[in-house]
Amino acid sequence: MMTEEDLLAAEESLRQAMLRGDVAALDALISDDLVFVNHTGQVFNKEMDLAAHRSGVLRFTRLEVSEPIIRYLSAGAVVIVSASVAGTHGGTPFEARLRYSRVWQWVDERPQIVTGQCTAIPGDGAS
Repeated sequence: MMTEEDLLAAEESLRQAMLRGDVAALDALISDDLVFVNHTGQVFNKEMDLAAHRSGVLRFTRLEVSEPIIRYLSAGAVVIVSASVAGTHGGTPFEARLRYSRVWQWVDERPQIVTGQCTAIPGDGAS
């Protein structure tokens, strides 16, 4: 069973990989069966997510997380965090406050994200 320390370490590894655009690290952290829904309702699979980082279409310059909430499942856990993010998407700058929900499972003795979703947090004046 994953401990709180395991989950927070996995979340930090994910944060660092996203900031660096480290596709190899992201590949290891994301399940081959990933389903991710972004803040606009678009659905992404693992290859689509990795392609955005690989190509440089998505680049994060800030990714600060806070307020972690962890709920254990029989075969994994849900982690919810608030995030202050900034970067570029397709060369266009963005800045936002988001709330991420991710389901982590142990796969081959390491944590991987099997599904996730993010929602814009309104009222922060972020674009």
